[in-house]
Amino acid sequence: MFFKKKDGESNVDFHKRLVYGKLVDKTLADEDYSELSKYLYGKEYSTDVARRMMYGSCKTLALIDEEKKSKVLKGVSVSEDSYEELADLIGEYEKVIVQARVEKQKFFDYRNAFNATVRSRSREEEINEIIQSAIRDNNNLPILNEVSNSEIKPTSDDKSLLVSLNDIHYGASVDNHWCKYNPDICKKMIEHYYHRIIEIADRHNTNKCVVWCNGDCISGNIHKSIAVTNKENVIKQIIGVSELICQFLANLQHSGRFDEIEFYLVAGNHSRIERKEDASKDERLDDIIEWYAKARLQNFSTIKICDSAKIDNTIYTFDVNGKTFVGVHGDFDLGQSKITALQQMVGKPIYAILLGHMHHNKVDTVQGIRVMMAGSFLGTDDYCVTKRIYGHPEQLVSVMSSDGIVCDYPILLDKYEK
Repeated sequence: MFFKKKDGESNVDFHKRLVYGKLVDKTLADEDYSELSKYLYGKEYSTDVARRMMYGSCKTLALIDEEKKSKVLKGVSVSEDSYEELADLIGEYEKVIVQARVEKQKFFDYRNAFNATVRSRSREEEINEIIQSAIRDNNNLPILNEVSNSEIKPTSDDKSLLVSLNDIHYGASVDNHWCKYNPDICKKMIEHYYHRIIEIADRHNTNKCVVWCNGDCISGNIHKSIAVTNKENVIKQIIGVSELICQFLANLQHSGRFDEIEFYLVAGNHSRIERKEDASKDERLDDIIEWYAKARLQNFSTIKICDSAKIDNTIYTFDVNGKTFVGVHGDFDLGQSKITALQQMVGKPIYAILLGHMHHNKVDTVQGIRVMMAGSFLGTDDYCVTKRIYGHPEQLVSVMSSDGIVCDYPILLDKYEK
């Protein structure tokens, strides 16, 4: 009844009844502005826009009433037709104003999108220039070449070694009661880790090595805005850890223990180059490591940099002995519900999920899927101290047969020769 014109009711009176019912006498106080706009303006506007239009109409109607009363007092007759004509004219004017505001907002949105694109391209070009400069400065790098695999012992079983290389946090500098860590110590840790890997490979007679590097390779600078000087520091971290990883992979091949080495990488949260709220999930400096490794290890036929294994910049998959592994960093994937989500996103049965981020080793089975979490090269840093979190620097090595994972080795990294 309220939304239909009454018998003999003019358009202006109908308009006035709805507006005053909502804003003045409150008989329509419970009705939504957006719903009322269909009857008042012939089109459904958003609640916010309709509310502003109705307050404008209310003011206009009040002015018309005042004008009408003034003319009556002065003895000037006012016809209903002229009154309604004036109201329609004001209504059309309000529609023009609203449309102008809409077009103005469209322009602002376009301008903001354009500026964001310019900033993004400028940032990419700046980072590319810093990377190229850093690589040119490292012209004294050792030559890495493949050695003959003729001494590799044949194995009776098809066994593989799964080697984590997670959360290196290269570039971090920590010196407290529980932890001392810097790039030099990191190099000693990875050398110690290499010898332990070879011991395990010999013990189980494996001939394939899968290295999974699931993010936070660098310490980064994620908790404050990154100026050009900070970017240069982060780029140096990337170049440093990339070279460290390449030499690690080359040493695995030089050991004569493996006839095939595969390297998988997914980026972590510490290598973003913008604030968390501004950063894209696809914009992580860890990804540069793959590009660097492909160029640095181009002479190695037995080392495969498996960047094509990614189904997204945050997820990769690979198969070993017919079983599917999924690799993620872990910042998007903590909790049992995420296990089901990953299963659906990958689109085929998952044998195991490989992740890091939490800085400790853990092996579990969740909903029939093996979940393998590897630790960090960085132990109890200052952040951990404030949160009362204690842990050793550690990584995870697993032995894989045709039946699946047969054993796991937690490797303490702080046992290096000091």
